[in-house]
Amino acid sequence: MTNSIALRKAWEEHPRYRYRGCAPDVDEPGRAAGNLDLTLDAWSGVDREGSEPQKEREARQAAAIDVCFGCAVMVQCAAYANSITAEGKLAEPEGIWGGDTALARHKALIRARHAAPAAPDRRFATPQKRAVLAAFAVVWDPYEVAERAGVDVRTANWQRSNLTTLLGLPRTASRGQLLAAAAERGLLEDVSVVADDGSVPAVPPPTRMPARPDPDPTPVTSSSQPALPEPGPYEPVRVPRPRRDRFTDIDGQLALWEAELTDLAPVHDLFPASNERLETAA
Repeated sequence: MTNSIALRKAWEEHPRYRYRGCAPDVDEPGRAAGNLDLTLDAWSGVDREGSEPQKEREARQAAAIDVCFGCAVMVQCAAYANSITAEGKLAEPEGIWGGDTALARHKALIRARHAAPAAPDRRFATPQKRAVLAAFAVVWDPYEVAERAGVDVRTANWQRSNLTTLLGLPRTASRGQLLAAAAERGLLEDVSVVADDGSVPAVPPPTRMPARPDPDPTPVTSSSQPALPEPGPYEPVRVPRPRRDRFTDIDGQLALWEAELTDLAPVHDLFPASNERLETAA
């Protein structure tokens, strides 16, 4: 079970903890350093003093989440707030932490309980998984992730899907949730995470592979195959065939086309029963 106290300590002792967006502003201590239009309780739960209309609450939460996405310690914050206590509850069940509302974090906890258990650490030890995870922490475009990891796009996408499964996350998990789970497992040590706007999925959609260059269009010709006429439409090349005689000459055979049709005496001698038909044909 994750030690929530250790994760909170890691968050508070981070070198850039003092620059978090929800910290008090130096000149206006009652305002948030990440957005002077927000008070320090903008990240609190819904039970604020007085009644807060729904539209105002949603606008406040959206503005607070925007500050989270630009925070230098968002990943460490999310790792601590979403860790599970000994009682099986979230370490921070109320308020906005790590760019997520309390409702979103409780839903993620429920999905995680129904998902497959996380894989042991040795499953993450392959250099390719480490390279893809480190690249995904800095960029999120599929082609940039693949280039940084030194693999092709298809392999990088497959490893992102594999990492999501190994971390026990659902297929609908976001990039921030994947990185938070990876940080909780200690897989992002010495890696500076670049936050996104929260819309980047952990499992990428189908990515179109780069088009392959066209092969050399130069036709291969040989002496036995005449080249096609250029320019103009293609016309089949007609190769004349050698003329064949219909009959094979045999020594002593009578060639009818060389004899006069009026001189049929030799033929009559050969075919006496066909004299009448031959005369008619003549």
